[in-house]
Amino acid sequence: MTDLAHEQGIGTYLHYLLFNDPAGTPLQGLQKPFYESAWNMPRLLSVPMLLTDGNYYLSSIYLSLFSFAGLWLFVNALARYFPTTAIPAVVAFLVFPSVVYWSSGVLKESVLMGGMGLLLGSSLYLLFGKLRRKPVLCLLLALLGLYLIWLVKYFVAVAIALTLALALLLRLIFYNPKLAHIHWLLKGLAILVLISGIAWLGTQLNPNLNLEVLPDVVYKNYQVSLLASQGKPRIDFPFLEPTYLSFALHSQLAFIGMLFRPFIWEVYNVRTFVAALENTLLLLLAFGFLRDLFEAGRVKWRFGFLLTALLVYVLVMGVLLAYSMPNLGTLNRYRVAVLPFVVYLLLLCKTNSHLLRYLIPARQHEEDEPAQIAAD
Repeated sequence: MTDLAHEQGIGTYLHYLLFNDPAGTPLQGLQKPFYESAWNMPRLLSVPMLLTDGNYYLSSIYLSLFSFAGLWLFVNALARYFPTTAIPAVVAFLVFPSVVYWSSGVLKESVLMGGMGLLLGSSLYLLFGKLRRKPVLCLLLALLGLYLIWLVKYFVAVAIALTLALALLLRLIFYNPKLAHIHWLLKGLAILVLISGIAWLGTQLNPNLNLEVLPDVVYKNYQVSLLASQGKPRIDFPFLEPTYLSFALHSQLAFIGMLFRPFIWEVYNVRTFVAALENTLLLLLAFGFLRDLFEAGRVKWRFGFLLTALLVYVLVMGVLLAYSMPNLGTLNRYRVAVLPFVVYLLLLCKTNSHLLRYLIPARQHEEDEPAQIAAD
């Protein structure tokens, strides 16, 4: 692509970059429609490659900076509107080892996490902020983030869009004083109908997302990955079948495997040892969360619409990732779309937040604590 810009001019290059049309270029014979999404990453990488005169390492830094900038925008939005969760947000999205590692360099995940930060950060500003001067800018950044996620991983884009739609619907229907007289069952039914309709529209955006073929697509991906993972650490589902019922029955095993494996006793080299150490930390945080969950005596739902939508995203996306990519090495990279949100939620519970405040002293705020809401 950089040769295309140098040899046929910037106009031809921009036409291919913006419209993904290889006609009349040497790429026409290489690019196949079946692998169209695989070409999106080289298209995006070509931009910093041109800016750095073909320097791969500087391009890697540019992508890393984009990823960091997007996540920084998101973390700042969390710190602004949920100030007592600022440090958990920094730890989860900017410091946690595998999140930093897999959202840096020339990887799809760098674009994914940068785009996710732009989308979610801008969405929080639009949802909570009084933006008299910059609503258009936030909307454009949100759309840019969603488009970039779609280019590299369309299924994550659909999942994030549905999560935002669910949060918005929950807020409009359950938190609207004008609808307070309506029974919660009717509200729940309305949410179910509306989100099902939006989800159906989302499944029409790509043939692999069609509800009729989705179980077969996920199951075939699982089988292909399983064959490629012979002799390597992986998540096995010996009784899995390409049906929604079978996926639901195996969902707990899938989520646990995605989040906590490799376990410390599965270590066989330095890399798996590092991964197992991090997963052991996650396991300890999960125990702290469960301790508070069973001891909680009251519930606050001021921000329940956000918490509910986020939990749905984490659980559904985490399970689907485990099914489609059971190889633990690859899954460790794929789960970066879910992991920081899990870490963020785990650090909000009372036990873990007290531990975090002990390790990183922070100024206390007098505002209502979303951390306490999540813990309750």
